[in-house]
Amino acid sequence: MKILIAGLTKKPQFLRIKEEAEKKGHSVDGCLASELVILADKNNFKPMLSSGKKLEEYDLIYMIVGSRLWEWFTAALYLHKNYKTIIVNKKSIDPAYNYYQTPAIDYLKQTEAKINYPKSAILFSDRSVESIKKQFTFPLIVKASQGHRGEDVYLVKDEIELEKMVSLLTENVKSCVVREFIPNDGDIRVFCVGYKAVGAIKRTPKKGDFRSNVSQGGSVARFDLSKNKKVQEVAELAAKIMQTEIAGVDVMVHAKTGEPYVLEVNPGPQIEGIESTGINVAKAIVEYFEKLYYTSNVV
Repeated sequence: MKILIAGLTKKPQFLRIKEEAEKKGHSVDGCLASELVILADKNNFKPMLSSGKKLEEYDLIYMIVGSRLWEWFTAALYLHKNYKTIIVNKKSIDPAYNYYQTPAIDYLKQTEAKINYPKSAILFSDRSVESIKKQFTFPLIVKASQGHRGEDVYLVKDEIELEKMVSLLTENVKSCVVREFIPNDGDIRVFCVGYKAVGAIKRTPKKGDFRSNVSQGGSVARFDLSKNKKVQEVAELAAKIMQTEIAGVDVMVHAKTGEPYVLEVNPGPQIEGIESTGINVAKAIVEYFEKLYYTSNVV
């Protein structure tokens, strides 16, 4: 099987998946999102890589692209329809996501599935703060709509800070999300492959911070999902309804009520943290790729 990981090269996550795939005789290439080229005229539509590699020669493309989403989604849809290329994650070729790749579609799907998540408001201007502030109590979380790895995430304690952060994050017509703060002692990242949990880690913020992200200095420890089935169930459901086959689902357990809240479903989760606890996520990912490949080639 010939595999392309779109949006990832050289990093530990890429190298681990490549290592496990090569053990089984598969080849793995990676590319940056910016390497996509699309040639088109009256008679042809041809997505390719700037290196000259033909995208249609890959049996499976794992989509982790964080930028150039629309063009990559269009290319993935074309390859899937015309060459039967296997696309992971499936949301990449779902028109409901292709045309509405914003937090709003995620919230809509979670609401329809009755998944517990923090009350949220998407804003495009600080002029909108007045219309939503009575719906929340402080402190609040304010973050960039397309932020990642704990970047552009702030804890605000009053209206002045709220307006300041919303103004900062909505400059140049960008959007931000205002969310209720869930009392917690960290969060749980559940790793799902094929919509099934393969393991989880508890992430604890460093002293003086509220963000649990490892990239922001948070610590990790293996989390036993058998001790809290609610966390596993809500994570697997969130991954499934959002068609994210390989997902890092961030779940926060309310410190007072014990109820789990889905914070985010990440389509290209880093695996170094969980693999440091002894769980071979890279192997599980490759085995899932094999399942998709062999199923699609059954005569």
